[in-house]
Amino acid sequence: YQDSLQYHPTGAAYPSQILGKLVTEKVRSLGAKLINKDGEVYIHPLETRDVNASGIIKEVRNGRGVKNDVQDAVWLDTPMIEMIHGEGTILKSIPAMYKMFIKYGIDIRKEPILVYPTLHYQNGGVEIDKTCHTNVGNLLVAGEASGGVHGTNRLMGNSLLDVVVFGREAGIEAGKMFANITMADTAKMNLDHVTAFEKERAAAGITSDVVSPKVLPTYTHGNKEFEKPGFPGASK
Repeated sequence: YQDSLQYHPTGAAYPSQILGKLVTEKVRSLGAKLINKDGEVYIHPLETRDVNASGIIKEVRNGRGVKNDVQDAVWLDTPMIEMIHGEGTILKSIPAMYKMFIKYGIDIRKEPILVYPTLHYQNGGVEIDKTCHTNVGNLLVAGEASGGVHGTNRLMGNSLLDVVVFGREAGIEAGKMFANITMADTAKMNLDHVTAFEKERAAAGITSDVVSPKVLPTYTHGNKEFEKPGFPGASK
């Protein structure tokens, strides 16, 4: 099941090369304020994610956002960080954020950045019990793919806790399951279910040469998606 999708309040809204990339909440915890086009600090920057995300969306929808050719947004006043904590704070505390923007000529020590909520975390997923078992035999699930751990909203920082705690539980359970496997059990294992699945696909007229599972797309011209007319670099 899927209870909700969590939006991180501050995703990069400009330039287009990093649209949607996370701007860590540490930026706001160091003192950067969310500011609309009128220069107003319209919300406390450390409100919960859902409140800050909806606040940004409301500012934009109500005409108080900053218009640009990528994504209408609000300002995140990053220069305020060094005004509060002193020169060098950004390079010391959030160097990744500095590097992400300076590539495109934006020095976050001297000028604010544009931000808008970005899809970040799936709170729903496969239902598990306290030891990561699912209703499918021998299938253990942990981390973001699992559901019910956070309810409908996740507090910042809890994803690491989720992976560490439930990843450990899943590992312990997998070890127990492996220890109980006998030669008689493994002798019964086969790929009949794969053969049956392929027959069902064929009967439904489904054909594909896509390999599964697949972690990343194929970023080559051997990928038919890249050969479509009009796609940058497609064959003439």
